[in-house]
This record gives sequence, structure tokens and C-alpha cells, in this order.
Amino acid sequence: MKDELKMGFRSLIYRRKQYLSLFLVCMFGIGVSLFCLFAIMGMFSALEDKARIYYGGDLQFLGGYAMDQRVENTERLAPVFPEGSVIAERFDFDADYAAFYFEGTGVRQRVIKGVNFEKEHKLFSNFNYVEGSAEGLYGTNGILLSEPIANMLQAHCGDEITFMLRNTSGFINTLPLIVKGIFRDSSLFGMYTSYMDRELLCEAYGTSPVFCNRICIMLPDGTPEKKELEKYQSSLSEIFNMFRLVEDKNEFYNEALYSGVETYALIKLNANLEEIRIVIEAMKAIVTFIIIMLLIIIVTGVSSTFRVIAMKRINEIGIYKAIGMKRMKIYSMLLTETVLLITSGSIAGGAFSYLATKVLGHFDFSFIPAFDLFLVNGRVRGIVSVEFFFIISAAVLVTTLGAVMFAVRKSVSVTPCQALAVTE
Repeated sequence: MKDELKMGFRSLIYRRKQYLSLFLVCMFGIGVSLFCLFAIMGMFSALEDKARIYYGGDLQFLGGYAMDQRVENTERLAPVFPEGSVIAERFDFDADYAAFYFEGTGVRQRVIKGVNFEKEHKLFSNFNYVEGSAEGLYGTNGILLSEPIANMLQAHCGDEITFMLRNTSGFINTLPLIVKGIFRDSSLFGMYTSYMDRELLCEAYGTSPVFCNRICIMLPDGTPEKKELEKYQSSLSEIFNMFRLVEDKNEFYNEALYSGVETYALIKLNANLEEIRIVIEAMKAIVTFIIIMLLIIIVTGVSSTFRVIAMKRINEIGIYKAIGMKRMKIYSMLLTETVLLITSGSIAGGAFSYLATKVLGHFDFSFIPAFDLFLVNGRVRGIVSVEFFFIISAAVLVTTLGAVMFAVRKSVSVTPCQALAVTE
């Protein structure tokens, strides 16, 4: 094997002009494939982080009488989940008839989230604040606004705004709020969403603070695996009347939420994203198509070029056979050249994808409508994965080796007399 390695390396150096184009095809093919993969992973990670903040963690516990359940259920849930889990009650207010007013300017809201800031301190510390923070919000009339809403109102931290809503009795109610923090998010999950103290929101809406309409669970190890989720579901079934695990939370809403029977459901984070699942699947399909096409180009290019090179080296192969070299050793030499070529191309491609991912992170894409959902501070923060580097490189190497063996089998199979009789 040592001899084949030496011969293969010397052959690559000697024929470097012939192999340069193959090296570049391999480098850019693998580099672009990994770059697309790293970028899409970063975009999905940004989406998941925004969804985790919006939905309050990795899991949601919904149900009860319609959407109302007692806050004390947080204590009943605690033994089911791992130590260190954050289990917090929330009151999500659908702000159809709600708006903020400041110095004559009014802005409608989509959702007002009533939060226990004391329990969810860690989650809100991850917000990207332009001004202020969530420190000290628990039990106060403070509120967190998104940057676009604050800009529309021309409000800053410390300003007092008026919150107007229609309460459970159908009357208009107003409430003074102090802007305590302004966070940078103009996505589907952030722009028309604001956060305030849950008990204060319940009081303004006219509902009892002993009830909430969801309990959010943030696990210490992040999103649970399928087996863990099933274990939690099984444990909860011993305490509550549980609905089955679903991939879309609307299944629970449509079948059980308003059935008149007190039913609960454990909703994983992805089950909340059905509205944008088509976009996610489309992005995955596009990236998969790009990677497959690039891999086909690499394999086809390397194997076809090796066929030509092997035909041109027929005299060399005849000499090897004439001095007693076995067919498998000739195969080994040619395959060693392929391994060296693909390995060097993969390493160069990995370096290219890493640099391209870092460069991409310097461009601001927040001007693209609705694209902020996948951005961090307006930028694509790609995730470099060594694991995927080895997977892509191994896939290219294995398929290329098979294609090369198939391409050069005729040249290697000739007898020494036939090979030496060929003139180029």
C-alpha cells in the first residue's frame, strides 16, 4: 500500500495540469454543497430560536376547559420533566381589538403575551435588545415592544404608552404601560407581538389570574427526542386526560379543545409551525436538489476524466503488467490517485465553505420582506458542521471510487502486448 501511495502521489504531481480541473470541480462542488447546508442550518436555527421565545420554550401544555387551566398545574407538571426545566404559565391575548397609543399615534397589535418574567428570566435574557431589558418587569406595568412598533410610536425606554383593549364584558379598557425594553425582531413571531406581566394583563382583560391559557416548558437539554417526548406523554397520561401527540396543534384544537371534556395536550415546538411548514419543506427540497446535482457533476466529471487519462496511460499500464504488477495493484494505484484528489478537494472545499459562510454573515438581508424570520440581527448566521463535512466528503469519495473503477476496468484488463502495441 505504501508503494501505491507513493506512485499515486507522484502521478498527481506529474499530471497536475490534467488533474487541476478535477480538483477545482471537487473543491467548488463540495464547497458550495456545504455552504448551502451550513446556511440553511443557520436559518432553521434562527427560526427555531424565534419560535422558542414566542412559544415560551420547547414544549407547550395546552387544554383544560377550552383554553383555560389553573396556574397550579405548573406544580403538577414539575415532577414529570427533568430537573432544571423552566415551567411557566402564560396568558396569550389575541389582540383583535387592542392597540398602543403614544402622543397621538396608534398602532394595532396581533398578540399580547402575558408572561411570568420571574420564571422566564433566562429566556428573556436571550432577546436582542435595542434599548432596555426585561430586568425587573415581574409584577410591574412594564412592557417589551418590538423595534418596528417602537419606531411607529416613536417611543423609547421610559416612555409611558396607553394600552387600549376590549375586556371580557365587551367594554373598552385602557391601561398605562411603561416601555421597559425594545427588542430587535420584525419577523412573523416578533413584529406585532408584545410582552407584559401576566397578572396585569389578566386584570386588564377581566379574567382571573389563577387561570392561564398555556403552560410553557423549557427543557435544560433543548428540544426532546421522540422517545423522551413519548415518555413525558406517558407520565402525563397518569395525571391528566391527555390527547395524542400531534404534528400539527390544529388537530388538537379541532378535535378536542372545545369538545366539552377537560382534555390536555403536550405540543412540541415544531407542531406550532404548520403555517410555515411548506416554506421549510421547499427550502429543504431546493438545498437537497442542489447538493445532489453538484455531487453528480463531481462523480461524472472525475470518472469520465479518469477514463480518458487511463486510455492515455495504456502504455504505462502495459509496462507495469510486463514487469509483473498485478491487476489489483494497478487498480490500487489509480484509486489512490482518486482518494488523494478527492481528499485534497474536500479539504479545500471545506475551507471554501467555511470562509463563504463567514462572509455571508456580514451581509444584511433584513430588507427582504418576511425573510427576517430566518435571520439573526438581519444576517444569516450559518452553522458550520464538521459532521456534515465528513458525510458529504465520504459520499463523494465512495461514489467516485466506484465510478472510477468502472471507468478504467477496460484499460486495466488489457494484456501487456496489447497495451504496448497502442500508440497515442
